[in-house]
Amino acid sequence: MFQGGRVRTTEIDFHFPVLGLTTDKDVWGFPDLERLTKCGPRTLRDNMQDRMELVDADGRRWLVTSVRRTGRAGPLLSRWFRSLLTGVPQYRIEHELDSLEPFTLQHIQQRVCEAMQAHPDFWCDDDERETVLPERLAEVKATPTISAIHQVLGLDTFEGY
Repeated sequence: MFQGGRVRTTEIDFHFPVLGLTTDKDVWGFPDLERLTKCGPRTLRDNMQDRMELVDADGRRWLVTSVRRTGRAGPLLSRWFRSLLTGVPQYRIEHELDSLEPFTLQHIQQRVCEAMQAHPDFWCDDDERETVLPERLAEVKATPTISAIHQVLGLDTFEGY
């Protein structure tokens, strides 16, 4: 039985991968806790994760009510090397979450398809909207598990943003 309540990212035994559905109808993917709790400066500056829904591989769901920077991500040497290569610092973050009713596979497939249709340019070129986008949507609708959605789409994390 579902029991709501407020929790932090580190207090949840997520079953990965976790999907993130943002208020601007985008979909993100987190293969592990390391990637879920790491982001770039734009994510924090623009509140990109505010009110994002997290859905784990079992359909359990949470709403992000706040994001708090807890420090820099990674050891000093790897941070230095990464900043030379990309110029994007990485931050360790913690989410405060409200538990929500779980999603069924069909519901998450529908939400992901809605996100893809809201931002077709994220999934294909303009001249491919009539051919490639329907194929990608069909792939999502045919996934046997929530985990397979992440695998089919190769979703991005917030590390570069």
